Amino acid sequence: MHRFFKTDFFNFEFIRILSTAQYGGCETGEALKAASLIKDADPETWSEAWFTQAKHAEGLAEEAARSGDVPSARAAYLRAANYFRASQFMLNNRPPREDERVIPRLEKSRELFRKGVELLDDAKAYPLSIPIDDGVEIPGYLYVPVTPAKEDGGHPLLINLTGGDSTQEEMFVVTAAAGPARGYAVLTFDGPGQGILLKKNKLAMKPNYEVITSQVIDYISRTESDPKTSHGIDLDRIAVVGASMGAYFALRSAVDARIKACISLDPPYDMWDLAVSRMPGWFIGGWSSGWISDGAFNNLVSVLSKFNFQFKWEIQHMQWMFGADSPADAMRGLKTFTLKSPGGGEHVSNIKCPVLVSGAAGSMYFDPKLNSQKIYDALGHLPDEKKRHWLSDQVEDGGLQAKVGAFWVSNYRMFAWCDQHLGVKRNPFL
Repeated sequence: MHRFFKTDFFNFEFIRILSTAQYGGCETGEALKAASLIKDADPETWSEAWFTQAKHAEGLAEEAARSGDVPSARAAYLRAANYFRASQFMLNNRPPREDERVIPRLEKSRELFRKGVELLDDAKAYPLSIPIDDGVEIPGYLYVPVTPAKEDGGHPLLINLTGGDSTQEEMFVVTAAAGPARGYAVLTFDGPGQGILLKKNKLAMKPNYEVITSQVIDYISRTESDPKTSHGIDLDRIAVVGASMGAYFALRSAVDARIKACISLDPPYDMWDLAVSRMPGWFIGGWSSGWISDGAFNNLVSVLSKFNFQFKWEIQHMQWMFGADSPADAMRGLKTFTLKSPGGGEHVSNIKCPVLVSGAAGSMYFDPKLNSQKIYDALGHLPDEKKRHWLSDQVEDGGLQAKVGAFWVSNYRMFAWCDQHLGVKRNPFL
């Protein structure tokens, strides 16, 4: 596979942005220009290169808006939003070195995204404010096709879960944009530990994410039960999808009986396994057993971070997600993100709906043998027709983590699974 950068981290993240061109999140020329300005493993040049392209795309959007060119304005607003997101991605927002660029750029991304989706021609975008526990309201979007539903009962609903380092705005140019043309309504949201709720509100991620998803379904069920607020959603045909960490959330969420299909793209089985792979085995073992103190652990992390930016970024992001004060606390937090049930057993054994789980042979994080295959094996209670393991070993077929580089293929397979298990009928034309 061709590489744009020598380091795996920068190369992967660049391809991640480039891959969104299929659904309007990127223009190839703009991405190549940004790549030419980025020094490998240098977060400053990454940030400023994408900030430059964000301002460029925003200028084009405003120019098109002034001339009344709706398609061009929509496309440029969506690209600008994605570039502003990318421009803050590598920056630190943890005390005591909070980067003051992070929140303004993320807010700008959200602002321009809203301008873009207000101009959609195949769907109506409805901004949502969804109440969850403790008086918190989480931001979401519901995208409803403008064409009438083909089946009685309304449009099937796909709930597209955000991952560990993404935003719901990015989810649109990865998956959600592909739904309305197929007759699907799509719902996205940022939960605690994600998007603006993480960077600005400092809300930590919850390992029992199924609680959040169920509250989202409660909300949409209430709105659909009222003729004044209904959007024509068929609540008997709900599917959930997520990629990477979002795939883990999808599996946790699929225990809700209202979910009739689950798509889990390249999930982890147990996040502690990732922690073990990131540190010397003898050191992790000594620390876990108490022979090595938290102070020594934190000091080693500080030293390793000076030589490996990816490692530094991952540790900092874990501290953000879990609301941890130290690397040691963040690492311990990973132990709570597992598909093992307390006291033994498997969380996924409680799933009753059909499950498509995938693995990526080229994953930077989750070896399919230790993750997706293990999850598939734990679905032994489901009949063969209600489960499938899709293992990708080629980049064009989804061989990279979260199906980066193959979003079109991923969506094709995902919606085919939804069609099959939600009773969506299509007419062959070949």
